[in-house]
Amino acid sequence: MFRSFQTKLILFSWLLFVGVEVVTFTLVQNVIRTNILEQARNELVVTKRVVDSRITSTVDTLAEGSAILARDFGFRQAVASDDRPTIRSALHNLGARYRADRMLLVSLENKVLVDTGTMADAVESGNFVTVGKPGAPFAYPEMIENAEADGRAAATTTLDNRIYQLVVVPILAPDPIAWIVVAMERGNLFASDLQHSSTVPVEITEAIRENGAWKTTATTLPAETAADFLTSLPEKIEPQPAPYTVRLHDADYVTLTAALAGPSGTSQVHAILQYSLDDAYAPYRRLNIFLLLVAGAALALSLLGSVLIARRIAGPIRTLDLAAQRIYAGRYDEKVTVHQNDEIGRLSETFNRMMEGIAEREERIAFQARHDASSGLPNRISFEGHVADMIAARQKMPAAAGQVFSVILVQIGRFSELNNTLGHDTGEQLIRKVAKNLQRLVPQTNAVARHSNNMFALVLDISDGREVQAAVTRILDLFDKPFTLAGLAIDITAVVGEARHPEHGTTARALIQHADTAIFEAKRRGANCALYNPELDPHKPERLSVMGELRQGLDEGQFRLYYQPKIDIARGAITAVEALIRWMHPKHGFMPPDSFIPLAEQTGNIRKLTDWVLGAAVRQARAWADKGIDVKIACNLSARDLSNRELPGDIGNLLDAHGVAPSALILEITESAVMQDPTHALEVLAQLHRMGLTLSIDDYGTGYSSMAYLKRLPVHEIKIDKSFVLNLASNRGDAILVKSTIELGHALGLKVTAEGIEDEESLKILSVYGCGTGQGYFISKPIPAEDFETFYAVSRWSPRAGQGPGSRGPIAAAGE
Repeated sequence: MFRSFQTKLILFSWLLFVGVEVVTFTLVQNVIRTNILEQARNELVVTKRVVDSRITSTVDTLAEGSAILARDFGFRQAVASDDRPTIRSALHNLGARYRADRMLLVSLENKVLVDTGTMADAVESGNFVTVGKPGAPFAYPEMIENAEADGRAAATTTLDNRIYQLVVVPILAPDPIAWIVVAMERGNLFASDLQHSSTVPVEITEAIRENGAWKTTATTLPAETAADFLTSLPEKIEPQPAPYTVRLHDADYVTLTAALAGPSGTSQVHAILQYSLDDAYAPYRRLNIFLLLVAGAALALSLLGSVLIARRIAGPIRTLDLAAQRIYAGRYDEKVTVHQNDEIGRLSETFNRMMEGIAEREERIAFQARHDASSGLPNRISFEGHVADMIAARQKMPAAAGQVFSVILVQIGRFSELNNTLGHDTGEQLIRKVAKNLQRLVPQTNAVARHSNNMFALVLDISDGREVQAAVTRILDLFDKPFTLAGLAIDITAVVGEARHPEHGTTARALIQHADTAIFEAKRRGANCALYNPELDPHKPERLSVMGELRQGLDEGQFRLYYQPKIDIARGAITAVEALIRWMHPKHGFMPPDSFIPLAEQTGNIRKLTDWVLGAAVRQARAWADKGIDVKIACNLSARDLSNRELPGDIGNLLDAHGVAPSALILEITESAVMQDPTHALEVLAQLHRMGLTLSIDDYGTGYSSMAYLKRLPVHEIKIDKSFVLNLASNRGDAILVKSTIELGHALGLKVTAEGIEDEESLKILSVYGCGTGQGYFISKPIPAEDFETFYAVSRWSPRAGQGPGSRGPIAAAGE
């Protein structure tokens, strides 16, 4: 509900206005309350002055009237003669004239001579005061003293449990002969009279504290409020110079308290003035109602204004939001239509320009993402998509599902050399020329692409294999003539690989991968083109799965070593064996080395195999030495093994751990393995040579056969490849090569071993040529260790026929 920008904007602006209204109304109310409170306090102060003035005026009037009576000659005579009826009559007349509630005549001895508060007078006047006893002492002699000193005395005090305003005046003749006391009761009538004389509705209360409790002697408060007020009073009222606020009966009163002057030693009378704030607020209630009505109308108008403003602002923003969503979805055709001459209008114009710019950039990026920058041809991704579209189109049409087309990869040779020699600009120039030539041969759209750095991809929608071969020939013919690059005529070679749909794959990626494999096969055979052959594919999934099983096989003991005997041809006795690994696969059964060693070399698992072979061979050497079988064991090393600088140390530790002499181990290496990384290989071979290990060049004659490397290699023997020995008796050319190789080895101080001896005649020829060691099926095929032990003991090649009990070989010597 509150997710839209328009709703949020309406709520924000309206709530902001509401907040301003609330704050304004609150401030106005606080100002009114402050003013009312201040006004009430000021009114109380003024009222207190009025009350004080009224009391002072009353005291002056009573004192003046009493003084007149005191100066009356007849009254003084009556006092002097103790004419009490006359005195009482005169006092009654004076009290009636000034509305006094009680008149007393006090002697110089401070005795009450006359008190008008008799029961009859009280009933007659309606004043139910308790009558005092004549002759009793006057309760406030301090006032007599003040009157004698000042001519009069006045005080507010209690008399017979009622509060009176007392005035004392002397009767002089010329010295004081008695005292007139005028008492005016301060009751509810007096309080009401004072209230009416005030300009504001002030509540007046007079209270005294007696016997631990407060009681009112006069109040204008309602009875319930007066009761609450008494309970709220503290035990002692401290003087309050300024008004304060109290709450009585759910109403607030501004209160001002004052202690009235009275005789010492008597309960002090407190006058309490109160102004009801409800009464003070009364004139402002209509104003508040008016303000609330104005605020309500303003809120309604502000809500309407917020909606209108929000729509005007949020409408264009919603339009821009929809435009942004179209941009996110890749749709740039619909423009933003906002007709405003403000910032939002300019923003919409910017949006339109941005969409145009994004559309242009995306078009350019899309082209660049699917095309090669140098040649302008489609790239590998685009080509793969094109081939996938061709396959999908055939799948939608059952009649064309099996229709053949070919994917061709063309790899340019010597491209890296060209870049390194003449620079990358020249290399890119060659790419552009080849691209143009290929496009002329295959002009169909997206049929030619640049697959990678030095490789082009083509798709030939041709089902006839002869036409495809003719097209491949025309492609290769493009490279028959030199290319003119950087002012030079440069010969460029190319290799072509072909894969056919659906025979060689039903996906674009599979076809391209298989065409790449065909190039690899063509280069391996030294040809310039090849058609994909699944049987020759080193990357088949089933072959890759073998690598995972190989690691498992090593852990589970599925591998075994077979040993093929080697004999000293001159003596006809066994002197060594070659350790050959065999895999007893639990699923596939016996697996020859050619089925897994090449893959192990490609994936790096060959080192694990080498470690296992060396460990098993050294352990077997130790076991045979303990049985008196004295033979050397030859193990094969790969190119990856020769790049392992830790190999010499590992072999040394292995020999030391089993007590086998280094001379008991022969390490066979191929020329091609050395040539892959000559520097590292020579370093490793030199360390092995210094350790006393016998080093042998395996398959001699099939690799580079470099005389320079043969001189540099720290080897002890060369091993003639079996391809030259198999037909030694029947092929004169092989015989010449074998003889010259044996003579060359002897000239270099190397021993010579011939493998592949299949018959006795070949063995005799090798003996005539002076070959030192022989190996082949004529002597024995590779056999398990336990079979070799029997073969070693009973075969015609057993050395024991010519050995005495004390004879020794290298393994026996190492065991001592």
